Order: sequence, then structure tokens, then C-alpha cells
Amino acid sequence: MLTVTLDASAPEISQPGTYTAALNLGTDTPYRLAPVGVSLTVKPPATWGKITGTVTVSGGGPLAGATVQISTWATHYTLKTGTDGTYALWLDVRNNPLQLIVAKDGYQPTVTTVKITKGGTTTSNFALLKD
Repeated sequence: MLTVTLDASAPEISQPGTYTAALNLGTDTPYRLAPVGVSLTVKPPATWGKITGTVTVSGGGPLAGATVQISTWATHYTLKTGTDGTYALWLDVRNNPLQLIVAKDGYQPTVTTVKITKGGTTTSNFALLKD
């Protein structure tokens, strides 16, 4: 019997989502043991909401590597868009309102202010103009 304990309070787990890993097993027999997949699903606290969106080139496709700075009354977060131009972050609604600044070299930066809702998803998309 093997007992595996997963702990969502680890400092590396700062956002809700599903975290996966593989357990590699060892043996003193000549037989190979396949890794065993494990997952931990972390749900957001009831007072959290999600800010998400896509950054594109105005009139074009997704803009990978754009910087999305999310500023609150207490702190700020800096994200980079993925290859599909998306970004996402879960935050406590007590951080409202959020100021979003989106920028990338060679494009005009854009600023907006939004509010997230408890348990909800707020989408804020951006289309950046080339300089």
C-alpha cells in the first residue's frame, strides 16, 4: 500500500486549477513499473473572480508575449500572453477595481479598468495597434 498526500497550501500553488504529476515507482524485481499519474484540483475561494482575455494585433491574429500588468489598490501582477494571445489570473474581489495595462514593443499600449465578480469570469480583450 502506498499513501500519497497532496497539499494545496504549498507556495508553488498560487492559482486555482488542476495540477498534475507522475509518480515513478522503483522495484528490486526485473519488471518495469509504469509511472502512476496523480492530479490535484484546486478550487478558487468563494471571494475570488477570474480576469481573462486575449490580446491580438488590431485586424490580425493573437499576440504572443504581450505584457499584461494588472494593478490593484494593494499590489500588481505582471503576466505574459501565451502563444494563443491569452492571459488569466484569479484574484480576490477585494482587489477591485483592476487597472489593466497591455503593451508589447512595436505596438501602442492600451489601458482599461475592470471589476471582477465573486465566482465569475470577467473577460477583457485587447487589439493592439502597431506603432
